[in-house]
Amino acid sequence: MKAFRFFRHSRTYRRMFLHNYALYAASSLLLLLAAGLFVFYQDAHTVRNNTLQAAASLAYYADDRLAACQKLSASVGQSERLLSLSANAATDLDFSRLDSTTLFAAQHDLVSAKALNRFAATLGVYLYNKQYIVSDYGTLALESFYQSIFNMSPGVFSEYLRPLGSGSYLFLPRGAVEATGTPLHPLIVLSVIDGHSRRYGNLFIFLDERQLQEDIEQLLNNDDMEYYIFAGDGQLIVSSRDMEPEEFSRAFSRLENDGHYQSATGKYAGWTAFAGYSESYLRQRLGIKLCFLAVTWVLLLLLGLILAHTICRKNYAPIRELAHIVSSPEARVNDEDMEYEVLKSIISSIFKDKSLLEEQLLIYRPLLVNSMLLELLEGTQPRTEVLPGLKKLGIEFPWPCHMCCCILTHCATQDFLMNVAQTIRGEETSCLYAAFRKRFGIFLVSAASPEKCREACAGLLASVNQVNPDAFLGISNEVEDLERLGDACQQSREALEYLPSDPSERGIFWSQITASGVLKLSPPSCLSALPSAFGAGQYTEARSSLNLYFQAVTRCGPVKKEHLTLARDQLLAAMSRAGKEQGLYFNPVPLSTWTPEQPEALECLRELAALACDGLEQGILKSRGQKLLNSAQSLTDYLQLHLFDEDLSLSKLADAFQLSESSMSRRIKQITDCNFLDYVNRKRIEYACSLLAGTDQSVNDIARACGYVNDITFRRLFKKYMGITPGDYRRKGN
Repeated sequence: MKAFRFFRHSRTYRRMFLHNYALYAASSLLLLLAAGLFVFYQDAHTVRNNTLQAAASLAYYADDRLAACQKLSASVGQSERLLSLSANAATDLDFSRLDSTTLFAAQHDLVSAKALNRFAATLGVYLYNKQYIVSDYGTLALESFYQSIFNMSPGVFSEYLRPLGSGSYLFLPRGAVEATGTPLHPLIVLSVIDGHSRRYGNLFIFLDERQLQEDIEQLLNNDDMEYYIFAGDGQLIVSSRDMEPEEFSRAFSRLENDGHYQSATGKYAGWTAFAGYSESYLRQRLGIKLCFLAVTWVLLLLLGLILAHTICRKNYAPIRELAHIVSSPEARVNDEDMEYEVLKSIISSIFKDKSLLEEQLLIYRPLLVNSMLLELLEGTQPRTEVLPGLKKLGIEFPWPCHMCCCILTHCATQDFLMNVAQTIRGEETSCLYAAFRKRFGIFLVSAASPEKCREACAGLLASVNQVNPDAFLGISNEVEDLERLGDACQQSREALEYLPSDPSERGIFWSQITASGVLKLSPPSCLSALPSAFGAGQYTEARSSLNLYFQAVTRCGPVKKEHLTLARDQLLAAMSRAGKEQGLYFNPVPLSTWTPEQPEALECLRELAALACDGLEQGILKSRGQKLLNSAQSLTDYLQLHLFDEDLSLSKLADAFQLSESSMSRRIKQITDCNFLDYVNRKRIEYACSLLAGTDQSVNDIARACGYVNDITFRRLFKKYMGITPGDYRRKGN
């Protein structure tokens, strides 16, 4: 039903739907093709690696099998019974020695050897001389040997009895004598060598083809892969598929020229192994992947119907609503393509009405001029493209000298910039403006001479100060080439990063900055120790560091705002550290709200720095006074407790308070207004007077009670401070 309803929609909707659906179908097809190519490439790479690895494994397997045959030949060659049969000369060979016991023992050796090589189907050792063969069948003539073993005439494959060197082998091709009933198993013929490397027989090994196939299939572990093993002369040994006899001769060359198969040759055996996939299998594999991609694309197309319908419904709704608004009721009922016709008429009317276009141009002209001026000043577009566009909008550059002025204010609106620019326009001067950001604006001053340009910039600076005293102006050098406007604009922007030497000035010329040498001034290192000075309470050092810093950054005249911002950050860090280490509180709000753009920013920062140092000094002095009071009380308590100790001394007192003797002496002088010995002796004599007046103790006992070791020192000091001896003081008191 939805498919039929699609044709009931308007022409606008159908075009929109078909356009979106075609884009979706094309993009999904491209993505699916890219994914398919990637998958096919990875699959081909994987197939090639698998076949290469399988061919190498088969070659190694062939080497391993032939090595096992060589070991088997060596073990059989050491049989004493067989060696004893071949000890005699060929003409004197005693065939009567081939009794049943000897032959049985030889067969037992073969069976034992065979147990080590399960791939060997049949074993046989044959000793021969000229036309006679010595075997477990007895003594046979050459013709009887071939007839009994190979079922063939002796002249066909008599090369099997020629002398073979150590490790040599021959193969009997499969199907070569199928009419005679010869076994189809591959045949290996190895020489039987004694301990002196003398050949005395042949070892015939018929390989078990079924066992070989089982081992190879287990080794490859891939039922879909085909494999072939050929001898060094191209004779087929074993394969995964049956072939007709007439195919044997063509198999090797066919596989060698087939790109679907990979080959590897054994280092020891010389056998060549082929592994790969047949063309029919690869074609089937490719067909499955193509079918999967086709089904996936069909599913994506079905999903695209839903997506395209959803997108079209969302985009079609405002078009339909607009058409209903501007069309008549009759058109809505009678014309199913009503919105298409209405929109076409609206668009046509827009382009036919030139006055409407002119109105739109007037509305957007300031934005276009602003954008193109910024492109001209910043150099984002070539001058050859921007200048013609400005000329079409009525903007020309008739004067040869130009200067850029970048203004920094709280709000650089179009109206503000336009009013300022109009104040300096004259017969020989023009001023264009562009809003760069919310707080930045750019003036482009053009005049007939450099002097006129500088006069216009000075007038612009005066106008800005009258309209907005907080605004700041950066003024570039004059340029006479429009190609260098980008440099002039950059100079005016960078000039905003500096403050003039006169705080009352609200503008700075780039020529003043370059002449002052402030561009070469790096941030002084005077403030590096400011936080540690605040943290240690060293207000004198902090004040000195700040004074040196301000002297360094202002010595050139203009001051870089970045240097002032660094001083503010260092001060905030120092105040925070003083709060943590000294327990002092500083109000960070004045410094946090300070900005280098505010009027008299340098003087304001100096005042805030001085206030911070004053606060640090007052806090430290207050803290030190409190500590001194606490220290005085502790020292007085200590002296009262140990005043009458005989070993009381200044050094003991200094050790108790962890001070030097000189520091302790000064502290006692500050507290008692006398030195240590004088204070101790006065207190002891006062106590002695109370004992003399209130007790009957002897002078010697009173001297020891007051902390004196002998009474002589006590009597001398008592008379020094009281003017009379202790005895006279007691009698006078009584």
